[in-house]
Amino acid sequence: MLDGLPSEALEARVRRWRRLTILLVVGLLLLSVAFAFAVAAWTGDEPAATEDEPLWREITALVIAASALVLAAVGMIGGLRATRRLGGLGSPLTVLGRRRQKLLLQELRGRAPLDPAHVPLVRHLAERLTAQRWLLIVQLGLLLMFVGQFIGSPSPWRLGMVVLFVLGIAVAVPLILRDERQARRFLSEHPDPRVAS
Repeated sequence: MLDGLPSEALEARVRRWRRLTILLVVGLLLLSVAFAFAVAAWTGDEPAATEDEPLWREITALVIAASALVLAAVGMIGGLRATRRLGGLGSPLTVLGRRRQKLLLQELRGRAPLDPAHVPLVRHLAERLTAQRWLLIVQLGLLLMFVGQFIGSPSPWRLGMVVLFVLGIAVAVPLILRDERQARRFLSEHPDPRVAS
């Protein structure tokens, strides 16, 4: 880098940084538009709220829903990019039966002896598990959407959806983080021979 020579790793980092910057700018622009719309609704001549629902509630719901949309979009784009990098939907894991996939997962977790012939498939599974964190961002975005709907128009079934999503995320977060830790441990213990050579 200091000599000005081209480097594939450096160019990949620069491309990744540019994409992240573009994603951040788009997200901030969407939030700014939502905020401007909320201010316009607040200061407009016509009352934007009905007699039953106060204006602050509708504006808060709108801002939360816009934030949730941005968060869910970022999570979906990040997850799709991570999955595409790992082969997308054409993963070799998709052709395996459920029993074989469970065996690979047990080998990854150390609950079954690791067959040396399975190491490439288990490494692929571990790489996919490390990309699952993006699912949490999508789920958080969906939770915020339900919270925004509940604030905008409270009802028992909307409150029930918020509670269900909170419970679902509370169960999913430790499981996803545990799988990610186990996957990273496996990847560090079994480095890719193509990179090592």
